[in-house]
Amino acid sequence: MEETSKVGKIFRILVTIGIVVWAAFTLNTGFYVDENGLLTIYKGIYQGQHMFTDSWESLQTGGFLAWPLLALYYQVLSPLFLSLGINIGLVLYMRIVYMVVRGLIALYIFYTIKNTKYENSAYYAALFYFMFVVTWKNFSYKSYCEMAVMMIICFMIRYYETEKVHYFVLMGIACCVGILGYPTMIIMAVFIGCAIIFGMYQGQVPGKALVAFVITCFVIGGAFIIYLHLTSGLPQAISELQFLGDQDYEESVAVRLGKLLLSYAALAVVAYFPIVVINLIRKTRYFSEYAEAVILTIYWVAFLVGICLLKWDSVSNSRFVYACIILFFWLPYFLREKEKSSYTRIGAYNNTLGNDKGILWMMFTVSVAAQLIWCVSTNQDISVPGHMSVYAVIAVLIIAADDEMEMIGLVRFVIAAATFFLCFWVAEGNGGYSDVTKERWIVTEGELKGIALLPEDYMANQSVYNLVSQYVGEDDYLLVAFGSNSTGYLNSVAQQGTYSVYARTQKNTKLLDYYTMHPENMADYVLIDQSNVKYEAFREGETGLFLLNTYTQEIATDGNFVLLGRGDAQ
Repeated sequence: MEETSKVGKIFRILVTIGIVVWAAFTLNTGFYVDENGLLTIYKGIYQGQHMFTDSWESLQTGGFLAWPLLALYYQVLSPLFLSLGINIGLVLYMRIVYMVVRGLIALYIFYTIKNTKYENSAYYAALFYFMFVVTWKNFSYKSYCEMAVMMIICFMIRYYETEKVHYFVLMGIACCVGILGYPTMIIMAVFIGCAIIFGMYQGQVPGKALVAFVITCFVIGGAFIIYLHLTSGLPQAISELQFLGDQDYEESVAVRLGKLLLSYAALAVVAYFPIVVINLIRKTRYFSEYAEAVILTIYWVAFLVGICLLKWDSVSNSRFVYACIILFFWLPYFLREKEKSSYTRIGAYNNTLGNDKGILWMMFTVSVAAQLIWCVSTNQDISVPGHMSVYAVIAVLIIAADDEMEMIGLVRFVIAAATFFLCFWVAEGNGGYSDVTKERWIVTEGELKGIALLPEDYMANQSVYNLVSQYVGEDDYLLVAFGSNSTGYLNSVAQQGTYSVYARTQKNTKLLDYYTMHPENMADYVLIDQSNVKYEAFREGETGLFLLNTYTQEIATDGNFVLLGRGDAQ
C-alpha cells in the first residue's frame, strides 16, 4: 500500500518539504487590513495600555498572549536585526513565529493520530492542519482560538490513550489561551467541563480530572485578574467594560445568530443533496461505495470551483471555508457508514472514546461547539465561525485516507485546495482576490521591513513611515483616522491616542466619549489619509468635525497623508 511503501514515504517527505519551502518563500507577501489591526491592538498592550481603561477594544486580551513575543522582538531581536542588516520588521517576525508554532502543532497532531487506529491518516491530518491558515498568516483572536481548540482535541485523545490526568491540566491551559484570545471562548470552558462530567457519569473519566481542569482554569484566571488589578484597577476596569465592543451593530445577537443558522441550513441542504440522491438510488439498485466516493469527490470539487468562479475577482479563503463546511456536514454520514465495517485492534483500546469512531465523533462535537460559540459573537458571515469546521474536516480526512475507504481522491483535492490558499492566494488589503504573482515591492524601513507590498500599498506605507518617524516621538499620543487601513500605529513609537485601532471616526462619537473620560490619552497628532473612501463621511461627521477643528496645525504632508497637530500646541 502507498502509505507504507518506501516510495510513498519518500514522496510524502518531498511534498512536505516543497510545501514548507513554498510557504516560507511566500510568507512575506501581502498585508491584510485586519492583520494590521490585530497587531496594533497587541502592540498597544505591550506599550503599556491598561486593559479595559486605556483601551476599549474587545479583542485586547490577546495582547496578554502576544506580550512575550513582542518583548523578545523589541528588546532583543529588533536591535540585533538592525545591527546585522537583517531586513525583518515586526510583521514578518510575527508571521515567522506563527508558522513555526503552527508547524509544531501539526507535528503534535501527527504524533497524536499516529498512536490511534488511524495511524495511516496522521500525515494527511497534520499536513492539512499546517496549511489551513485562518484568514492570514499571523497571530489573531481567530488563530489563538483555533490553535487552542486543536490542542484541546489532541489532549483529549492523548488522555484516552494513556489515562494520564495531567492532560486535563494541559486542556485547562489551552482553554485559557482560547479565552484570552477571544473572551467569548469562555463558553468552551463550560462545554469542556460538562464533557468531563459526562465522562465521569459514563465511568470513563475520574473525578480528579475535573478538579485538575477547574483548578488550572481558576489559577490562570486568577493570575489574569491580579494582573488586571495591578495595572488597570479592578473597579475602574469593571466600570468601563460597558464601553467594549462595537456600538454600531445594527442587528441584535438573536437576529445575527438566526441569519447564520439559516446559512448553515442552506449549506446543509447543498451538502446532503448528493447523499440523498445516492441513497434513493440504493433503494432500487446496487450502488457501490467506490461509485459513491467518486460522486462525492466530484461534487465537492465542483462546489469549490463553482463558488470561486461566481466572483473570481473576490475569491478569498472564505470560499474554501464554505467547502470545508460541506465536509463538516458529511462527517456524521461518513461515521454512520463507518460503523458497518469498523474494527478495533485487540488490546489497543479500552474505552468508548478510544475506539475508531469515538475519536472522530468527539472532533465533530467540539467543532459544533466552537462554531456555535463564534456564531454568538460575530457580526460577519458564516465564513468566520466556519473556520472552526477545521476539526471536522481533519476527521473527514482521517476517515477518507484510511485503508478501508475509497476516497483518497477527495483527500488529495482537499490538500491541493489548502495548498492553493496557503501558498498562492494572498490575504491583502480589505480582502478579495490577490495572488503571489502580482508585482510587489519589498519594504526596507519601519515595522513592515521585509514585507512585499503592492506598489500603491508600498507608497502609502512609505508616506506613513516618513511622517510618523520624523515628527512623532515616543512620548506623544497619535490618532490615526481609519487606523486599521494604514500602518501609522505600527510604524510609530508613539502611544495610541484612541480607544481602538478600529475607532470609527467617520461614523460615531465613541472617540469623543473616550477623550472625555480619559483626557490624558487625547492625541497630540492626527494622521489622516485623505484618499480613503471614508474621508468624506469623516469630514461631515461630528467626530471628524471636532478633530479638524481641534487639530488645525498642519505639521507635514506626504502623498495622500496629512499629519495634523493641535491648534493650541506651543
